[in-house]
Amino acid sequence: MSIAKKITLVVSLLALCLLAATGYAALLMRERESQDRIRLHARLMAEAFRLSAEGTLESLGHLRALERSLKGQDWSVFFFDRDGRTVVPADNAPVVNARALRMMERDQPEEDLAEGAYAYRVPLHHRGKVVGGLELRIDLASALPRALPRIAMLVAAGLLGLFALLVGVFARTSIGRPIDQLMGGMDHVIKGDLTVALPLDRNDEIGRIAYRFNEMTAQLRDAQEEIRRSAEAKIQLEQRLRQSEKLATIGQLSAEIAHEVGTPLNVIGGRARSLERKADQPAEVRKNSQIIADQAERITKIIQQMLDLSRARKPERTDVDLRHLLEDALTFLEDQTERAGITTRAELASDLPHVKGDADGLQQVFLNLILNAVQAMPTGGKLALRARAEHRRKEGLEMAPPQGFVAVEVEDSGPGIPEADHSQIFEPFYSTKPRGQGTGLGLTVAHGIIKDHDGWLEVARAEPHGSIFRVYLPVEEQQPATARADDTREIVRES
Repeated sequence: MSIAKKITLVVSLLALCLLAATGYAALLMRERESQDRIRLHARLMAEAFRLSAEGTLESLGHLRALERSLKGQDWSVFFFDRDGRTVVPADNAPVVNARALRMMERDQPEEDLAEGAYAYRVPLHHRGKVVGGLELRIDLASALPRALPRIAMLVAAGLLGLFALLVGVFARTSIGRPIDQLMGGMDHVIKGDLTVALPLDRNDEIGRIAYRFNEMTAQLRDAQEEIRRSAEAKIQLEQRLRQSEKLATIGQLSAEIAHEVGTPLNVIGGRARSLERKADQPAEVRKNSQIIADQAERITKIIQQMLDLSRARKPERTDVDLRHLLEDALTFLEDQTERAGITTRAELASDLPHVKGDADGLQQVFLNLILNAVQAMPTGGKLALRARAEHRRKEGLEMAPPQGFVAVEVEDSGPGIPEADHSQIFEPFYSTKPRGQGTGLGLTVAHGIIKDHDGWLEVARAEPHGSIFRVYLPVEEQQPATARADDTREIVRES
């Protein structure tokens, strides 16, 4: 229900209550005035009848004549004897009127109002003694005005209807229509149109609301324009920053590439000059030629890793058996682990779920991690390879529901990686190995491959020393996501 209708209804109800109260008070006053007139009329008539009847009380004919004089009127007259019995009008079996008898005993006029009728009684005297009495009676229902309440109700209903109509028109014009305009303006603002303006043709609260609304839309337009300018400036600044970052990255990559490629080129140049000097020594020629070939292969490897890093190749997703892939990786590097005197232990769950991914890319990741672990233990040590199924939340999505993952751990007993370097080891050209023993791109490439498989790669410190690299790869929901402890197959290789 609108405010205008509510105001009309409330005011009309108040007016109805006021009219009802005033009408009721007016009816009571009119009824009291009518009763006062009836009392006065009764006293005057009773006095006239008393004077006429006291001298002729024993003449029933005269008393009946007095009774007939009131025929056709609302009044009735009754005459009583000294014992309170009605003598006129005649009654076949007259009974004693207790009220008339009491009045004659008191010798005083009295009146009463009972059962919708008014009665006035006076005693009749003869030679100073009470010899009878008379009673004037009138039916109030016939004496009081009958049409007055009905006319009052019709007039009140008409006035109330006219009042409600005027209030409704006023409320609609002064309240309802301005509120509709305000709501329409709000709808425009909700839709994004801040150019709407309300008319300022009133000097009341509604007019002040319209003025404030227009001020609000103007401020919103200014704020929107300021936000637009700030956004454009921010976009331009971000573009310049990205350009600067690109240039800085290119400069850093160029410097790293120059450094990484420059070292083997210097070696190649030195060995080429040595070949020129010792061309007549076959042993030196073979030695220098092998060194030059090794350094050229190193340069090729650096360039290939840079290409792999720059080409975001979409992995070819197939069903990958990680257990078989990890066993192959250990087999491929078996010679290196034996030469380094490293004991290898593989704990691979027998019911390890398969994953959807690029088998070649994943094998490159695990070969790189195992080779890094081997290189971290040049004087021997222990290498552990574990694979199990886990049910957990994805990293960075703590509010997401848990899902199934395959966790692969590569643990070594080397000196470990300082915790200060954990956040940087996946950056390009960052390496903890001595110069000349790594390009700093292996972990970067591995991190990118795992990320392309919707997984993640993390590093932790092993106890009492060493490092643990963990790879998490998602599995499909229909596959088992847990493995029993007795399903784990252990492979132990010792030097």
